Amino acid sequence: DIIQKISDKKPFVWIERMLSRAKAERVSELGIPGVGFVVESKRAWPYNTAGGALLGKVGIDGNGLSGIERQYERILHKPEVKTRFVRDAHGNRIQAISYDSESLELPKGDGLRLTLDADIQQIVDEELEAGRESAKAKSAMAILTDADTGEVIALSQAPTVNLNRDDIAPKALKNIIAETVYEPGSTMKPLVAAAALDEGVVRTGEMIDCQNGKMKVGPHIIKDVHPIPIVTFEDVLIRSSNIGMTKIGQRLGKDRLYSHLRTFGFGKLSELKLPGETGGILRKPEGWALVDVATHSFGQGIAVTPLQMMRAYGAIVNGGNLMPLRLVENENPQEFKRILSEKSANTIRDILFDVVENEHGTGKSAAISGVRVGGKTGTAQKANPEGKGYAAGKYMASFIGFVDATSIGVKNNYVL
Repeated sequence: DIIQKISDKKPFVWIERMLSRAKAERVSELGIPGVGFVVESKRAWPYNTAGGALLGKVGIDGNGLSGIERQYERILHKPEVKTRFVRDAHGNRIQAISYDSESLELPKGDGLRLTLDADIQQIVDEELEAGRESAKAKSAMAILTDADTGEVIALSQAPTVNLNRDDIAPKALKNIIAETVYEPGSTMKPLVAAAALDEGVVRTGEMIDCQNGKMKVGPHIIKDVHPIPIVTFEDVLIRSSNIGMTKIGQRLGKDRLYSHLRTFGFGKLSELKLPGETGGILRKPEGWALVDVATHSFGQGIAVTPLQMMRAYGAIVNGGNLMPLRLVENENPQEFKRILSEKSANTIRDILFDVVENEHGTGKSAAISGVRVGGKTGTAQKANPEGKGYAAGKYMASFIGFVDATSIGVKNNYVL
């Protein structure tokens, strides 16, 4: 390989790059004419796998190839200094002149201060991988945000990737949190319920007939996994009734339902704008069939990203404000949009506490002694890649929860 390289007619060739200084010095000591070495910078990731796919990889010349490294390439990696050299008859450099008469010291890019907490990020990475292995899942994703500020505290996916390794497959660098779309299933129900409260088409304590688990909508049959009779509006969410949510969605109607889903941020990119990020799928109501009002009300027929769901739930937790998500401190101004009344948001928030605390709640496994935890479970079938319908036996399981951190002396509320 070396003979082939030095036989090239080019005036200069690399034999090897990014080797250790000790190895380079041993080669230099051999005194081979025309062979030398130059010192280059190399990116190192002190936390190894922490936030790997999010942070991204750089190329051998330091240019960002993926993730934040690519997104903020112009800030992190400044252009090289252009120079010209004066050499003697033997080719040795005797003088260097900068075109702009400035120092020839290689320029350094500016740093970025991320909102990520390195310690929490590592914990989330470890627990997520343990959960993925326990569930025998193909992959897993987790995001932790501060609902009051929109700051992303941790963003993780499993399997992880160690950025300090050189043998990373390109697909391992894919940020599946930004690029994955999925039908959210029952995690969509609290958002639709909040919109219905805001519109005044339903009220707390109202009795809703869930028809013992079976309801016909046009030619389609809507079913509940756990059939229930007439229950309160609150129990529709606590027990996660598809039929109860269908009736609530029908009261909203397709136009208002679509409008609120757009207001929550579905069908468009988040502020993070990570490489490869998608806006999901939210069709305009003109193309909806009769059953689409029902399916959208319990989280099918719409494709979302984890980023969109986290941002929407933040509005439930913080009292009705849709906050811009942030990964870089002080990058986005703290401009928020009120999308729910504080009363509606707080009502749904209290119901989600019951989803975890109530004996009939679907999220009892999320309970933590000493703090109040709320949240909602969701299970959705994966779309059939071969055509219409769903793939048999393949599911996306999710849970979006939040901790009332004031109970442990912390001001902010966190959503995971």
